Amino acid sequence: MKFIKDNLSSSIIVLTFLALAVPELFSQEIQYVMALVGIFSFGILHGSNDLFVIENLSSNSKQNQFVKSLSIYLGVVLTFVAIFYFIPFIALLAFVLISGYHFGEQHFHHKISNQKSILASLFYLSYGLLVLFLLLYFNSSEVIAIIEDMTSYLVPEKVLFYVLLFSMLGSLILYLILSKNNKALRASALHNLFYFILFSGLFYVSDVVWGFAVYFVLWHSLPSLKDQVNSLYGTFDLKNFYKYFKKAFPYWLASIIGMCVVVWIFKDSKNFLSLLFAFIAAITFPHVFVMRKLFDRD
Repeated sequence: MKFIKDNLSSSIIVLTFLALAVPELFSQEIQYVMALVGIFSFGILHGSNDLFVIENLSSNSKQNQFVKSLSIYLGVVLTFVAIFYFIPFIALLAFVLISGYHFGEQHFHHKISNQKSILASLFYLSYGLLVLFLLLYFNSSEVIAIIEDMTSYLVPEKVLFYVLLFSMLGSLILYLILSKNNKALRASALHNLFYFILFSGLFYVSDVVWGFAVYFVLWHSLPSLKDQVNSLYGTFDLKNFYKYFKKAFPYWLASIIGMCVVVWIFKDSKNFLSLLFAFIAAITFPHVFVMRKLFDRD
């Protein structure tokens, strides 16, 4: 069976296998540093340039929009962070559902012929939740503590298990239905079984921060960056990635500054991990809709 489709896929798989050894080789503090470097670089970059992407997708030319676009972007991000602070449970639930859909969409959008169908959307959501709750369940003690810090709710471990079980069954049933009319999806069955086993091993040996960072950076952010560069410049290579990065840099820098501001404001009331996941949720919210527009165009 051929698992390697291109250089990026090969690199992601190899790096994931290397990531399996990191918890045995390095202390938790070093793992956190490595995880944060990945999240704050490629992880934040892939979702911090949404206004740049949407302006390029628009048929109307826009000039001198940098300050306005930057203000709107920061406003959306900080508003969602504020929602996390004042009504955290609702915000966290929305983040889980939106992220689940987005993760599933990024993983399978190339394989689904009718992406606007309800079944496709349910499949994206179900698969994304499967991956998320696989990570959460294997790190249930740590996750329950983080959720309690963010929302003041103590979530029973069995809730994580039931969501994992239902999302697994839902993903399998929807996959069988959709694969009847999607040859590419049907042909990817063994690949995705291999990926699921790989994710299970990674999440089992990792804590929630390292496991999330590896999946978020390698399996979500890098493929998303590739899709964005392909859509904007035609091909994914170092030259076009550099062009993309130059355009996206101000938005990425604004995101990093925004994260620092949020940590400084709420440092006495929330722990860092809670703020980190809240901020990722904030930049994920607008990003999902931008990528939906990008995939619809392709």
